[in-house]
Amino acid sequence: MNEILMTESNQSVSAKQVRDVVALGKKYAKTAFPNPTRDGCPDFSTLRAMAYRDRLLSLGDLPVSHVVSCSPCFQEYARLRRMSALMRGLQVTAASLVVLVVLFASLRFVWNYTRGRGEPSISREHRAEPQPHVATQQAPPRIAPLALTVNLASFSPTRGDQAKDSAKKIHLPAKLLRVSFLLPFGMEPGEYALRVKDSAGTLLKDTHVLGRLTDGITSLEVDLDLTAASRGSFTLMIRPPGLTWRTFPILVEGGV
Repeated sequence: MNEILMTESNQSVSAKQVRDVVALGKKYAKTAFPNPTRDGCPDFSTLRAMAYRDRLLSLGDLPVSHVVSCSPCFQEYARLRRMSALMRGLQVTAASLVVLVVLFASLRFVWNYTRGRGEPSISREHRAEPQPHVATQQAPPRIAPLALTVNLASFSPTRGDQAKDSAKKIHLPAKLLRVSFLLPFGMEPGEYALRVKDSAGTLLKDTHVLGRLTDGITSLEVDLDLTAASRGSFTLMIRPPGLTWRTFPILVEGGV
């Protein structure tokens, strides 16, 4: 009996000594074999395959003897082994999360199904009753602008901020309008400044409009809301690119 106890004690001491020797060998191999010129070192892919236990590598392909006698290779191998262990841990964690999600979804489905079947019939009938129709207030229909075309070539423009009194004026109704102004011949396409003023000089419209050339005539299309404008005289001001303002008299009327 004493011999058996002594044998077991010697075995445990031998195992501890082996672990100590291995730990000491790892610590020693990290710095004891410098190889600044990296003579005989395997490439990175071989070290990585060795660290990740690639099954395509045979035992004879593993550069074990070189790694334990080359500190740079040993340090790189140790780093790759740590990364391999970390990746395995992440894979196990992800797989565990997937299992938990599937289990939770299954339990939720069973609980909802059981709860639905356990409801009283009166509850299901009450739930199936049609809800009373509630009338909703509809927004008023949007009024489309009235489309007009005004040929400015038949009007005599003046230069400056004010239009001269003229018997011939642009007649516009007091409505929501979409006016296409046809410019006099020779006006080039481009960005035009456009303003509309009342007789007191208050701006009703101040914008920039892109002049488009169609069949040799440049036109400006602009929306004008004259529904709240007072009847009377107004001034249309147009400034071509790089030129001065040109003004046209407007008369806002009550009808079309």
